[in-house]
Amino acid sequence: MSLKKNFIYSSILTVSTYLFPLIVYPYVSRTLGLSNIGIVNFVDNLVNYFVFLSMMGITTVGVREIAAARNNKEELSKTFMSLLTLTAITTLIAIIALWIAMYTVPKLIPFQDLLYVGIIKLIFNLFLIEWFFMGMENFRYITNRSILIKCLYVISVFVFVKDASDYKIYYLLSVSTVVLNAIVNLIYSRKIVCYTLKSINPRPFFKAFIIMGVYILLTNVYTYLNPVWLGFVTNTDEVGYFTTATKLHHIIMAVLLAFANILYPRVSNLLAEGNEKEFWNKINIAFEAIFLFSFPTIVFLLVAGPDLLHLFVGDGFEGAYLPLRIISPLVLIIGIEQILVIQILLTMHEDYTVLRNSFIGAFAALIFNILITASMGAPGSAIVWVIAECLIMALSAYDIYRKYDYLMPIKRMTVYCLSYIPLLLIAFLIFREVGSNYMMLAVVAFVIVIYAFLTEVFILKNEVAMLLMKTVRQSLNSHKNKP
Repeated sequence: MSLKKNFIYSSILTVSTYLFPLIVYPYVSRTLGLSNIGIVNFVDNLVNYFVFLSMMGITTVGVREIAAARNNKEELSKTFMSLLTLTAITTLIAIIALWIAMYTVPKLIPFQDLLYVGIIKLIFNLFLIEWFFMGMENFRYITNRSILIKCLYVISVFVFVKDASDYKIYYLLSVSTVVLNAIVNLIYSRKIVCYTLKSINPRPFFKAFIIMGVYILLTNVYTYLNPVWLGFVTNTDEVGYFTTATKLHHIIMAVLLAFANILYPRVSNLLAEGNEKEFWNKINIAFEAIFLFSFPTIVFLLVAGPDLLHLFVGDGFEGAYLPLRIISPLVLIIGIEQILVIQILLTMHEDYTVLRNSFIGAFAALIFNILITASMGAPGSAIVWVIAECLIMALSAYDIYRKYDYLMPIKRMTVYCLSYIPLLLIAFLIFREVGSNYMMLAVVAFVIVIYAFLTEVFILKNEVAMLLMKTVRQSLNSHKNKP
């Protein structure tokens, strides 16, 4: 399948991952209320951290190794079963660790019933095997299956969640999407690989699996673990503010990271074939794509983010407005970080470098969490997240420059920053004149789109923007020429 089609399917998939929950979130937030939303998010983020423990480095290592072996069915089956065996071992460890925590940590005892549902999520996450289908670049199947099950999820939420006491049902329905996806994946994967214990050999993948697992656990200290820390040192209301702000942020990031997700197996394959020139060309295109989408998005979040958030969740979540504005630059920062870490360092098998940088970022996050989160609440968690991501990005950029003499396009990024300052001022002026309402959202969005289009195509000459415009023109011309 072509890179363009993969990007389209992956974009639909990643957006739907956050879009469908966002469809139900306005209803759920009003029905369950801030406190119960905070409880569910507190439990789910804790469970997700154990999910990361169970998965370790399979998300990246699995995609890389499956992509390398996909042209040989026998080798593909052997690689798949070896990786699945590793994941089964770490999943068992994670289940035991979560079960012990449920009965030994006083803060968790009141939430044991929800945590048992979380254990179900842990078990079936083992068989989700999304990494396998991503390595095979089978994004069409992933997208179609995922959207169908998410539609069932949305319908179920509106049918079964009726009042504030239904927060447990809401969490059970959320976990059921993992269960259904896993069952369908297991059935479909048997058409591609053989489930057999013969000739499995997890040893060649063990080191990378553990190193990348530690990296993922460390990086998620300041993402998924932040709400858990908030719950321990403050209260579930602050958790509700922070997770509500990040939920909107995640759907925006989904579009940007869609490109990274489909590019990773492709650039891994290029390096395996020794095509370094094309590899670095794909990296430059990735930076252009990140710049194209991130700068207009940041302007919109800074100016109109709170109004957009209010549109989705209603009253009572005003404490999420400031955290949303604080984390808005992460659209650019995480986008760049994904290119540096996923596309370059991991593809180059610089696993130890990635691990070291993530440890430094996690340690900094831990220190700042201790210093400011208890006193500042949700805004403090947002600040910690930004600091940690900036540190990871800077360290990764330095390592790539030192080892491969590749300098990330800092000058280009500076030009973008200067180009979008006028737009930021114009958008704030519109906000002041029009006022805070839903009409303002539409007006600001329209102005940002027009400004971004003119700037990207005619001034900044963004390669991706010009390619998109060319594609649209060709599509329009083909329709005109049809009889």
